[in-house]
Amino acid sequence: MMSDDPRPDDLPDAPTGYAALPPSYSSGSGASGASGAAGGSGSAAGHGVPYAASPAGSPVRSPLRTVLAAVAIVAVVAVVVLAVWRISSPPVVAQKEPPVPSPTQVVPTPTPSASLSSAPATGDFPAALRGFYTQQVSWSPCPDNAKHECGTMQVPVDYADPTGGRFTLALRKAPATDPAKRIGSLVINPGGPGGSGVEYAQYASFVFSPEVRSAYDIVGFDPRGIGASSPVRCLGDSDMDLLFSDDPTPDSAAERAELLGDVDAITKRCAARGGQRALHMSTAEVARDMDVMRVLLGDERLNFFGGSYGTFLGAMYADAFPKKVGRMVLDSAMSPNQTEQQEMTYDIQGFESSIDAFIDWCVARSDCALGSDKGSARQKIVDLLDSVEKNGLKTSKPGLTTIGEGWVGFSIFMCLYSDTSWPTLNRGLAQALTGKGDILLAKGMSVVERSASGAYAPTTYLQAMIPVRCADWPRMSSDPSLSADQAKAKKDHPLWARMTGELYDNCRAWPTAGRAPKGTTLAAGAAPILVIGNERDPATPIGGTKQLAKDLASGVLLTSDHDGHGTYYAGNSCVDSAVDGYLLRGTAPSDGTTC
Repeated sequence: MMSDDPRPDDLPDAPTGYAALPPSYSSGSGASGASGAAGGSGSAAGHGVPYAASPAGSPVRSPLRTVLAAVAIVAVVAVVVLAVWRISSPPVVAQKEPPVPSPTQVVPTPTPSASLSSAPATGDFPAALRGFYTQQVSWSPCPDNAKHECGTMQVPVDYADPTGGRFTLALRKAPATDPAKRIGSLVINPGGPGGSGVEYAQYASFVFSPEVRSAYDIVGFDPRGIGASSPVRCLGDSDMDLLFSDDPTPDSAAERAELLGDVDAITKRCAARGGQRALHMSTAEVARDMDVMRVLLGDERLNFFGGSYGTFLGAMYADAFPKKVGRMVLDSAMSPNQTEQQEMTYDIQGFESSIDAFIDWCVARSDCALGSDKGSARQKIVDLLDSVEKNGLKTSKPGLTTIGEGWVGFSIFMCLYSDTSWPTLNRGLAQALTGKGDILLAKGMSVVERSASGAYAPTTYLQAMIPVRCADWPRMSSDPSLSADQAKAKKDHPLWARMTGELYDNCRAWPTAGRAPKGTTLAAGAAPILVIGNERDPATPIGGTKQLAKDLASGVLLTSDHDGHGTYYAGNSCVDSAVDGYLLRGTAPSDGTTC
């Protein structure tokens, strides 16, 4: 029987050292989960895999499950599982507009704020929201770490009706370690959507350099409806299992009808169970919550670090409050202006570069499950997935004694998030070729926080995927030319097609419309915003990162010639030095710098 504890053959060993946990990190005695270091989720697309998505899962509450691995994956699951959320009605491609601050311009140093328990620093807010902007945050030592402070704040469920219901947001602060050097607060978000910023801040010492921690109060929060912030739990265990058990690559009209029928039913159940709160979990509303937070923290400008889907949040905030942007780093990014066609192109590029990197590493090993021929390795994975679709893989897990393409494809994709998981993927593929799926299933279950008994953690980011995604993106386009492009792409990229699954809109049954992308320059008038990403990122492909840097009026692009999801503090000293210099001194690197 499969236990909840990590199996030795499921624990990643780093082949290159890149993106691995810091050497000083102690895993403790708990089981490992799977979240990513740069949080978040990546693609707006919807893959036939479940609604999964990037850094904050929590299969078992232990340090090993968080930090780099945790933050990055939550943000990513969205890529595979969410291929389903293909954005539609492609907006006009964003164009740069003047005036724009020079990329090398020094970002103004934030005015040091008073104690977080003091009154708000500024009064530049709508009169109707005065009660929220002037509330007091009562901080107290966190139960698990007396050096950290925990607190709560309230925001309206609906900003159009601030006298109505409220969300109570959970906050966690890791105070600046050197008060004499303190610059201000650095608000952080790991991605997802659904990642816990509270957990992200809990492991601040493994996510940010000592220099950054000495100068900033690292402040994490769980976005509205997520984690400990008035959580909206609209999916049951059976709903989430169904998302992974359906055939993601239907071969007949009947199979496709079954898949879409299940998706629509789950979406309707989520809306019914979630009620009004579920209808107000958009990233645009979270951005407004962050402005209330900025004032309560005593900061005239928002300093922000967002990973994966957290970059979407940062971009939305900057566009809504450009004059309030301080020092903002967007790591492993995606643009709110991405069109459906661009998203598909980026997904293919990201997946192809990542799978090629894995194959290059694997075929050089004597124990490679795919053999020694690079040319045939990819086809072996295609053949394996075709076999799994017909026969499934046997496991020792009660209730999941046989798994299909949904679990297998998802687990393979998750192993591409970091090269530390390549050995796990190699062992998982070797086992799968014998007809068994324990290793791959263990990997997938750890990411989505499913226990051996079949129960999903209440805080799994999966609960947030439908409400947030369906609010953040317009409905899928029915443009015939786009359908033709999708069909051609699936034919030209057979492995990507199997990993992505059927391209459909799982938000079509959601009761409200999605956001309409602006299609114009974002955040005009904001201070320089640093956008960073790895050249070979399967979750938030570099194409989307480059686009966000262009779409932001003051975007500054910094790329890393590495694999995996999550760029800062992941093993590239060149990136770390540039980001630290920006956060500490306000000087952005030259636009287009490569590390």
